[in-house]
Amino acid sequence: MFAYTHFVSNHLGSGGVVFALSDRIGGYSRAPFDSLNLAFHTGDNALVVQDNISYMLKHFGVLHPLCVNNRLAYMTQIHGIHCATLESLMRDQAQLPMQDSCKIFNVGEADVLLLTQKQIPAMVLVADCNPILFFDKVNNVAALIHAGRAGVFSRICSCALRQMGAAFGTRAQDVYAFVGAGIRKCCYEVKDDVIAALKQVCDDFSKYLYTRNNQHFLDLEAMLKEEFRTLGIYDCYFFGECTSCNTNFFSYRRDGITGRFALIAQLI
Repeated sequence: MFAYTHFVSNHLGSGGVVFALSDRIGGYSRAPFDSLNLAFHTGDNALVVQDNISYMLKHFGVLHPLCVNNRLAYMTQIHGIHCATLESLMRDQAQLPMQDSCKIFNVGEADVLLLTQKQIPAMVLVADCNPILFFDKVNNVAALIHAGRAGVFSRICSCALRQMGAAFGTRAQDVYAFVGAGIRKCCYEVKDDVIAALKQVCDDFSKYLYTRNNQHFLDLEAMLKEEFRTLGIYDCYFFGECTSCNTNFFSYRRDGITGRFALIAQLI
């Protein structure tokens, strides 16, 4: 159900963020989506996905007394750097579609979702990409980030921090960052086209490439750690599991047709 859960308090101790990293265990989907697939776009039965989301939210709701377990927001992720927000969802609440007793709302195409409302949990969906949470401990706002190769190459975390700074005055030194499971350098083999793209975005690109048996492997985790240091984000935790190695997680690289797990977060 959940591979990792945590609560991070804001600097006043008056609120914070609750978040959970799901795995693929405990849902209702059949192979190859077995069993806790949380994504509608994979080819899985939509009604089963709704049941999975309801089941997940029920468990999420017990992580904190103020957690909500009957609504959820998510993005249509497009491997870009566009940012969406939950700011208007509460006044549009009556328009949220009812699905199996849960209000599930798609905010549209984006890869960064700003969390400003305490009443709505949100999720980012992955199956090898890095799911990331930024939490501003001073302003009690957060961002969920979908960081695959395209996002990391485009410095999507830097974009998210700029968006948070512009909207809320967020400073890097006030941010807690969590990076969930993703494909790691042990398994992320890349070809010449990706290496050429890496050279375009990194001066010292070789420190993110590893060669084994004449094969090249990309280290996105190292790129993210370097970006965090450059930004000045030092309060961070990397959940080191590789999705391709660990069969408790969905992996597109490993399996092709498969489901998606999620990083779920709610402001308190």
